[in-house]
Amino acid sequence: MTTTMRRTAVTATTTGVLALGLLLAGCTSGGAGDGDEAGSGGSSADSTEGTFDDLASCDDVGSALGGVVDGLELRDDSTFSGDQANCQWATPTTEATDAADVTAIVVLAQRQEFSADDISAQTSQIEGTEGVETVDDSRVQAFGGQAFSQSVTQQGITASASTVLSPHGLVAVTATGAGDDAPLSTDETLDAAYGLFD
Repeated sequence: MTTTMRRTAVTATTTGVLALGLLLAGCTSGGAGDGDEAGSGGSSADSTEGTFDDLASCDDVGSALGGVVDGLELRDDSTFSGDQANCQWATPTTEATDAADVTAIVVLAQRQEFSADDISAQTSQIEGTEGVETVDDSRVQAFGGQAFSQSVTQQGITASASTVLSPHGLVAVTATGAGDDAPLSTDETLDAAYGLFD
């Protein structure tokens, strides 16, 4: 596999892992709490935290991630529109002399209001799903949220991902690289995801 092909495969695998996480959490369009019925399952969790209103572009996301994306370049197909973001960073083609050098970081985010009952229902739904673990993280629980993590190896590419569901939306961070180990552990992707909240 050429370096260019591997670079594409790395980002594709990363995006796929995150998309799976979003679907499992039920937070894509049409998921729990969508539209005007948001919060209808119960009272909205009281929290002045758990928002990411300071983020308005992929450049903002990159600044918040800091060293996590050092040395990587923002891909042209990254988008940040309204309440949704899909920001992708990957090893620059000019620097990836070998397929094993290619890494990628992808952030998906969606602003959406979720009640405490919504979050509880999604947590119950995802618990026990193969490959996805619920994470008891006191930082996330402090604003009434829930964290999830997963690791996937596919065609020689390994990805680690963490998703944080808060009363005000969802942030998922995945790190992907060639070989048996992702460039970041699930603990590190969780730290990165948490760091994007206000």
